[in-house]
Amino acid sequence: MGITMPKTAPKLLVLAALSFSLAPHVKEAQGATAAVPNATELIKKSEFQTRGNSVESHMAMTVIRGSTERNLEIKVWSSGTDKAVVKILAPAKDRDTGNLRLKFDLWQYLPNLERTIKIPPSMMLQSWMGSDFTNDDLVKTTSISRDYTHKLLGEETVNGMKTYKIECIPKKDAPIAWGKILIWVRNPDAVPVKNEFYTENGQLAKVMIGTELKTFGSHTIATKLTMKLPRKADNETRIEYSDVKFDHEIPANTFTQEFLKKRAKN
Repeated sequence: MGITMPKTAPKLLVLAALSFSLAPHVKEAQGATAAVPNATELIKKSEFQTRGNSVESHMAMTVIRGSTERNLEIKVWSSGTDKAVVKILAPAKDRDTGNLRLKFDLWQYLPNLERTIKIPPSMMLQSWMGSDFTNDDLVKTTSISRDYTHKLLGEETVNGMKTYKIECIPKKDAPIAWGKILIWVRNPDAVPVKNEFYTENGQLAKVMIGTELKTFGSHTIATKLTMKLPRKADNETRIEYSDVKFDHEIPANTFTQEFLKKRAKN
């Protein structure tokens, strides 16, 4: 005796077939919306936001030590990841003091002595002009994208902004002294808004917070950087950008010792 199928059976079979055929596509679509960003790509994008192909910037630095303040006016030129010049414009007693970096070599010009001295790699993490920023912070000898490995730790909110938190561990052959750096970059444009720097022993050495985000051409950066040392609550250093030009041609002779010795122009 034959089996009589309900009239609804063909419709159910068709729906089942459609569900089966669509299931992989639904999962793919769900996976696409929940795709995890690549930590290294975020760091590269973040680094390009702040460095570009070249950058010329004018900034004010305020060094706070308890109840006292010291103010510096600075101009910086950089090209790619291999060249940078920093010159002090004010105060008068420090004017024309500057640094030149070519790849991993760093020089400092002291106008009072009319002398240029080479800074050894061991001094890269020393304080720059008595501030909480190091030589490396100002001239950017290291490259987070090149010299570190990267791991996405998750998402967090920093100063009301959605960010990705990324752990950066130095590569074995990299000329790095930090044991670890944690970086928070804004979602989705990877603008860095917070950095934590750790020693090789795992101790938190300093924290940098970026605020007052502004766009210059195709680059968005934090125009106010505040560096603090957890163990010195009364100390901090602020950098505030007043003018930034990205991706324009900087004369090659800017990155020379001859230029380093010339009187800086405002």
